Amino acid sequence: MSEQERIELREKVCRGLRMSYEALLRRKAALGQDMVFADENGMPRVVPAREALEEYLQKMSK
Repeated sequence: MSEQERIELREKVCRGLRMSYEALLRRKAALGQDMVFADENGMPRVVPAREALEEYLQKMSK
């Protein structure tokens, strides 16, 4: 596999992961559910999916 093929494969995988994560956020937001993340200390942090989706979309638009 050439270096260019590796780069393209990595980009394809990353794009798929982003799409999957966004779909998860949208589905949970539509259902009014929460997302659980780990904070900087590894402690669980519960965030409404609607807020997490808004933050994600803002981050991706930059």
